[in-house]
Amino acid sequence: MRYLVTGATGFIGRRMLRHLTDGGHDVTALVRAIPALPGVRTAYGDLATGAGLLAAVQGVDRVIHLAGVTKAPSHHLYDRVNAEGTRRLCAALAALPEPPRLVHCSSLAAAGPGRQRREEEEPAPVSAYGRSKLGGEHALREVAHRVPGVIVRPPIVYGPGDREFLPRLVTAVRTGLLPAIGRRGPRHYSLIHVDDLCQALLTAADSGAPGAIYHVSDGTEHLWADIGAAVAAVLGRRAPRVVHIPGGVAVAAARVFGRGSVLNPDKVAEALHPAWTSAPGRLPFTPEITLPEGLRAALTA
Repeated sequence: MRYLVTGATGFIGRRMLRHLTDGGHDVTALVRAIPALPGVRTAYGDLATGAGLLAAVQGVDRVIHLAGVTKAPSHHLYDRVNAEGTRRLCAALAALPEPPRLVHCSSLAAAGPGRQRREEEEPAPVSAYGRSKLGGEHALREVAHRVPGVIVRPPIVYGPGDREFLPRLVTAVRTGLLPAIGRRGPRHYSLIHVDDLCQALLTAADSGAPGAIYHVSDGTEHLWADIGAAVAAVLGRRAPRVVHIPGGVAVAAARVFGRGSVLNPDKVAEALHPAWTSAPGRLPFTPEITLPEGLRAALTA
């Protein structure tokens, strides 16, 4: 099978390349520069401008769309890549005589917060990032009559190569303090290991129903305190103490530090909500990696 992967140089993208090449597939990575990506071809393309996209999508059977902006100084940049960039990619695919199947990796942020969010619920994103990812979903739906596309919404993704979620947890464990923004009380999150996510995306490419939205996770609602304790167990340390940061304080700090920082208004808007979990979805996919197993492999490699 001939695959094109966008976002191939990112955290999820590099793992996806490994899964595809291990499976014997013919793989092309869409890139804006030419990095060293062993075992795959590269094709130039820029989602932000549309340059090179039509040439890059020629002759492929499937497209795994992973490219996206997760942290930006303004909502315009989120929209430019996550929404409009997806629209440009969809337009390039729709222009082909026989468009390939497209798997769009969206985000639970597009659905919005809550416990056990279901695929058929009305989306209610609370951040610029979530709204931009929902915009990308709308772009795919606009060409559904031409492009056989499916949408996969993962929650927090972790694993080898993670430069965001796990490093922050490791820092929290080492300091003994696990910050939680907003009111006191339990906080629930869905997670998925990057390798399980790759398998879910490939399952969607094989058997997902065109036009469908799929939620995927490891099948467990994790308490924030338990996630911190699981990381501490791998590192041989005490579980960190959850420290609640009032929402007003976090919002004020985010305004000072700005959108380019870890503590930015967009992330604070999401963190104020105490639950981000999804119900088991309709995709015929079974996760294989538990949180303790995934953390152990990622943090002791």
